[in-house]
Amino acid sequence: MFETLTLYCVQQYKGERSLSAILHMLTGKKSSQTFQDVHAYGLTPFFGIHRSLVRKDLEVTARNLKQKGYLKYYENGNPFLTDKGKSALQNDWCNYPFSSLNGMHYHYMDQTYWSRLLLFVQTASNIAMGEHQFIPVHDQKEIINWVKRKYQKEHQFLQQHLQGIYEELSHILTQIPNHLAEMIVYRMTGYHRYGFSKEQLALKYEVSIHDISIYLTMAIHFQLSSIITYPSTYPLLFSYCKDCIDDVPLTQSAKKSKEWLDKGFSIEYICRIRNLKESTIQDHIVEIALVDPTFSLYNFVSLETAQDISRVAKMLNTNRLKAIKQTLQDKYSYFQIRVVLATIQKEGLHESANI
Repeated sequence: MFETLTLYCVQQYKGERSLSAILHMLTGKKSSQTFQDVHAYGLTPFFGIHRSLVRKDLEVTARNLKQKGYLKYYENGNPFLTDKGKSALQNDWCNYPFSSLNGMHYHYMDQTYWSRLLLFVQTASNIAMGEHQFIPVHDQKEIINWVKRKYQKEHQFLQQHLQGIYEELSHILTQIPNHLAEMIVYRMTGYHRYGFSKEQLALKYEVSIHDISIYLTMAIHFQLSSIITYPSTYPLLFSYCKDCIDDVPLTQSAKKSKEWLDKGFSIEYICRIRNLKESTIQDHIVEIALVDPTFSLYNFVSLETAQDISRVAKMLNTNRLKAIKQTLQDKYSYFQIRVVLATIQKEGLHESANI
């Protein structure tokens, strides 16, 4: 599966980005360039879905795909699909439940939700059986403290809470492919029962550990989608993620810049107050433009500028800033181009729309 996903990413980037772009996208690198790229190239579902991926493993996968004749490289080092690779992608894509993934919406909360649930189930099931000494499945301080508070709240009705979690989770898992549901169950640790490691799951299902990581993320994202969409149906599971929900997912630094922008302060003023470079605040603005439905483009560019940039981007059918800037004879700055493209990418706007 991971090879198929890699082929898809190469296809979406259209030879305009390197393997590094794929790595940054899959590991969820919080940079303005990566944020803009995943929107520009239609890869938002896959942002941050494989955060343990390392460059060496991606390079090995790309090398295998090249040996199979599925991809080649331009002189600048950017990969592109061969006809054989396009055919392989078309044949294999429908074999995997990629539609369950929603990385841009859930990457900032998926591991928190899942870690809380795993640790609470382990803690509660052990204590319910009179076992107070066990090695926790997670040692992050934030997760442990959250579970302690949750346990204090639920300890009087522990059995009922565990039964409720079982029923809600069972209901969700019946809606996904059997092997995904099994993987979720195998990962869970309880009283005298230790969850499978990713390595053990890879051996059991005879797939790569990369496949296991993505399969688990698929199952977790499906859970979150169900829980957040129908909180009254899954009230107990909702309690494990409700404080993580953010309608406008931004990096912490971008959130701070947005607070100042919302108060009407200029970029220059925010630079001074936050002691940051102008380019950094511009990065934040592009990030905001990509995800905030209330973002006003015309606070930063004129209607004429937006129309010019939109027209050329559509004509060239590219997201390469340099190509757009040169075609426009350096009339506009990179920031102006980026913020317009970000708005186009978020709203699907073109010259014929309101830009």
